[in-house]
Amino acid sequence: MHSVNLEDLRYFLALTRYGKLAVAAQRLGVEHTTIRRRVTALEKDLGTRLFDKTPQGWILTAAGQRLLPFAQRIESESDSAQAAISDRKHSPQGTVRIVATDGFGGKVIAPGLARLRSEHPAIEIELVTTSHLLNYGVGEFDIAVTIHRPERPGFKMIHLCDYDLRLYGSPENLAGHPPINGPEDLAAHDIVWFVESLLDLPELQSAEDIAARANIVFRTTNLFAQVEAAASGVGLALVPCFLAHHDQRLRPILHDQVRAQRSFWMVVPTRLLNTERVIAVCDHLMETARRERHRLIPERAQ
Repeated sequence: MHSVNLEDLRYFLALTRYGKLAVAAQRLGVEHTTIRRRVTALEKDLGTRLFDKTPQGWILTAAGQRLLPFAQRIESESDSAQAAISDRKHSPQGTVRIVATDGFGGKVIAPGLARLRSEHPAIEIELVTTSHLLNYGVGEFDIAVTIHRPERPGFKMIHLCDYDLRLYGSPENLAGHPPINGPEDLAAHDIVWFVESLLDLPELQSAEDIAARANIVFRTTNLFAQVEAAASGVGLALVPCFLAHHDQRLRPILHDQVRAQRSFWMVVPTRLLNTERVIAVCDHLMETARRERHRLIPERAQ
């Protein structure tokens, strides 16, 4: 057995974490052929196969699993050595891709990144927002923030936070319609709603009775579009409080009577659970949710 090229371990770890040559190559900024060549060289040096290729991606063999903790320690020690030589505090580094819902990603995660940057300046965040269900494909994300709690092998589910959906409308819209003293009064009002066929949010089924009482005049898959439509007077909207409660253009409606509480979950591939930068970002998201609780679940109407 030849001595191991330590640089090859970096490519080994990338393929371990992302499972596909193309994704690992994208994360490292190299060609996918480079990943395959360096891993093959490592296998030759060690005299054993480290990966099996499957339809779902590249998975570790028994030998690869035995190598993994040593490669992770070498990576950590290498980062610490670089930090010591450059006379800076050791900090996790690399790219972490977060997939989140449009509203939570835009209004909660993105504003909190300044704090993450100050604490971990060597971590780069890729934030991908979506209105649809995830496919949970290999390498699709490092951390997903989702309203669903999928029971899938290979992923760890972590409760992030709860949040409320409540009714909001503009003062102009409310002034032009009969007063609302109870849910039965919604029949005299227009509603901004969801495109159920395009937006996979099954938790909203509990709010169908709200929509049944009113006249739906506008449907959209985009929560920001719902908020803007409600603020401009198109109709009332049932939207997350973190989007609308502190918007000066909107007023809360029947907050003690119309309320749906849901949860956000962090989904992390188990192969990334010991990755320092992923742990750091998960901790940051938990702290962000704690700091933003007053927006996620307002204690009282404005």
